[in-house]
Amino acid sequence: MEHGPVDVLVVAIGEPKFDGSILAELERLAKGGTVRVLDAMVLMKEPNGDRTNMDIEDLPAQMRSDLGFIETGTRGLFDSEDADELFEGMTPGSAIVALAIENAWALKIANALEASGAEIALNWRIPGPVVDDMLAQALD
Repeated sequence: MEHGPVDVLVVAIGEPKFDGSILAELERLAKGGTVRVLDAMVLMKEPNGDRTNMDIEDLPAQMRSDLGFIETGTRGLFDSEDADELFEGMTPGSAIVALAIENAWALKIANALEASGAEIALNWRIPGPVVDDMLAQALD
């Protein structure tokens, strides 16, 4: 197996304030081998309804350089149909960041399972806030 499982995250931002902290954390995780960022798409809907889709290749050279941790061979997983679908649910004055993130940490265990003849029969993800709520209720 060459790739670990991939999560697609669509992050809605009510009032966009891009301070670089999200990029810094993604870069830290990518450099540490925990994840591989396969693609990213940023959509903004202006208060007047105008729509902007920021494509990595269209950014100035310095900004593209800052995003060097995003795999170049996998960019383009998100397309205009994805953007159109996401724009439909956006409110004016908001932004969306869509990320395709490979769980690189899982690749070695997945290969070990496969090599031993095992196969994953079921896999699902429980969002962190749900886990927090469940644990808080269990510990009360």
